[in-house]
Amino acid sequence: MTLRQSKSDILFDRLRHDILSLDLPPGMALRLPALSEHYGIGLTPLRECLNRLAAEQLVVPEHNKGFCVTPLTRADLLDLERSRDAIEGAMLAHSVSHADDAWEAGVIGSYHHLSQTPVPSVIHNDEALAQWTRRHLAFHQALVAGARSEWMARFAGQLQDQLGRYHRFIQAGLRDLTQSAPPLAAKAAEVFSASMALEPHRALYQAAVDHDPAAALAAFRHHTGLSIAAFEELSTLMPAHSPFARTLGPQSETPA
Repeated sequence: MTLRQSKSDILFDRLRHDILSLDLPPGMALRLPALSEHYGIGLTPLRECLNRLAAEQLVVPEHNKGFCVTPLTRADLLDLERSRDAIEGAMLAHSVSHADDAWEAGVIGSYHHLSQTPVPSVIHNDEALAQWTRRHLAFHQALVAGARSEWMARFAGQLQDQLGRYHRFIQAGLRDLTQSAPPLAAKAAEVFSASMALEPHRALYQAAVDHDPAAALAAFRHHTGLSIAAFEELSTLMPAHSPFARTLGPQSETPA
């Protein structure tokens, strides 16, 4: 690997992290001179990185303007959830149907870690939320690890990354709400936390270790359905003037 490639890869990882963490907010204009100065790298490797990020749908080219961070939209979130249901569901069914000892050990171990992790408050404890998120992701990755499809695993990973942006945006909205409307924030946080409950994961785990692909798929779809239902309920709770409502609320799809 050349020095130039090494720097380019490091920059790509930094930009990708900053987009996924929302340090570079959705919709933000990415002007090359400013980025070059901020990240301390030349324009040519910077363009290469932005084109790679565009291929992952994390940035969008703008005619004669450079790039912007891919915006968040209600339609995109629901499309991502449907896509996750299709791809991860297929991987899960294949994994359960072709279960082996290594796969089952991974599922059992990851579920144990998740079950020992209390559902955190999304507005008060960043460290606990980060730990729960890691263990939740590890459990879902273990469930589909037996699919043995590099392409599907790649697509599933991209979907998880994209959905993570939405989750962080929603969590940030809930934290902002604690300043303006604490009782409403508490109710909204309760709705969000309910979608993280252990019971749907327990049902999914049990169907998986019972080697029942139909039951596992049904449990998975029930689990993802709860996430969508929680999002829809949050849409009715968040104030119309909030960034959440303007970006992801039903009115955000109304033509101007």
